[in-house]
Amino acid sequence: NDETEYIVMELIDGITLKQYIERKKNVFWKETVHFSRQICKALVHAHERGIIHRDISPGNILITEDNVPYLIDYGTATSITNHNLRNILDFSHKGLDAPERKNENQLGPGTDIYSLCATIVFLLSGEGIPDYADRIKYDPLPALLPRLSINSRQQNALLKGLNIDIAKRYSDAASFLQDFENNDNIYGESDVKYHINYFAKTDIGKRKINQDNFMIDSFFSYASEDCEISGTFPSSSSHLHIAAIADGVSSSCYGELASKAAIQAISHFIDSYRYSESLPERLLENLLDQLNEKIITLGNKIGHTSSTVTILTWINNHYYIANIGDSPIYLFRNGRLTQLSTPHTKANEMTDNPSEITPSDYHTLTRFLGKKHSAGSQMASYVEGTLNEGDTFFICSDGVSNVSNNEIIRKALKKGGSKALATLWKYAKKSPKQDNCTAIILNFRQ
Repeated sequence: NDETEYIVMELIDGITLKQYIERKKNVFWKETVHFSRQICKALVHAHERGIIHRDISPGNILITEDNVPYLIDYGTATSITNHNLRNILDFSHKGLDAPERKNENQLGPGTDIYSLCATIVFLLSGEGIPDYADRIKYDPLPALLPRLSINSRQQNALLKGLNIDIAKRYSDAASFLQDFENNDNIYGESDVKYHINYFAKTDIGKRKINQDNFMIDSFFSYASEDCEISGTFPSSSSHLHIAAIADGVSSSCYGELASKAAIQAISHFIDSYRYSESLPERLLENLLDQLNEKIITLGNKIGHTSSTVTILTWINNHYYIANIGDSPIYLFRNGRLTQLSTPHTKANEMTDNPSEITPSDYHTLTRFLGKKHSAGSQMASYVEGTLNEGDTFFICSDGVSNVSNNEIIRKALKKGGSKALATLWKYAKKSPKQDNCTAIILNFRQ
């Protein structure tokens, strides 16, 4: 029949990614990057033409005998630029669908990026992730990702790609791939001032909830779950870098939410101001004001809540430190340990009457995030200085500092890295009421 129209398509002889995983059991990192790279290229091609796939899943990726992946089944694909090409067909894959998938007014490249990241987690772990509605109640990803064979930079890429809010995800597939491949070219060799060796650990101790949260630059941001990480990243001479610990105040409700909100806000802040030409100390003051207002706003919604915060920022060879509360930060230089932070406790403010200090005064905070009628920048204590080759900064929550005096910390840091954390945790575990414990070690090497 001359009036019959035909579509001629390539016959792809292969198996689905789901079948590939079931057969192979263990999928190596290089394969994961290879598959992800090819699918990202397909998405970039489609997104540039205003097309969103909307149905990325292990069942819609074919793998040929020579390990070439193909993204198939565009049955639910839709245009986000041409209203006449909108598609109302819909299929659901629990755990793979982005929250905005059915809302044509919110669709964007981030919709496909969410499903791709969920597929990658499935590829690496052999298990899917919960539906986004369940993740709002409890998100297992921060606990799951550190168990996979990927570094913290790649964990962060997946967390960002799987953000429930599309506005906070990657806006294009190429940017996600660049971070996920750990191939960030913003640092030229001549631009690298230091290489930072980092070691960090957080532990719930003998408490019901871990109220500590921490972040290390854009390479790691962790939320209220036990973990231990280490790695190395370049420190640019012209870009602002940051590390921080927030410790939810146990006497307030939902302290873990306050500390998490603080770390999330710091993470977003550094993403926005890494290349700012503003003075670092002014940026730090603005950040602290924002943090305090954010925790106050959170408290108005869920009931009074509060957190401490200790922040280390640096650019080129200069560092800036600010703290609110009693989570300390130390500088270990040439074998000497110096505490740089000021503890904002009742005991610390009773120096004129030391005989009247009681044990509880050492744990009673006078300044904290979430304090109304106060500005974060005005409550904070500040220190700044010049970086030296070999400097080591140690930031911890009071669960560590309360059971380790300065000499114990000094001797531990002298051992370096993971050995230092192991030593400090031995002392922490001796406490009959072991508190949440979190610590970050940053060693600067040229």
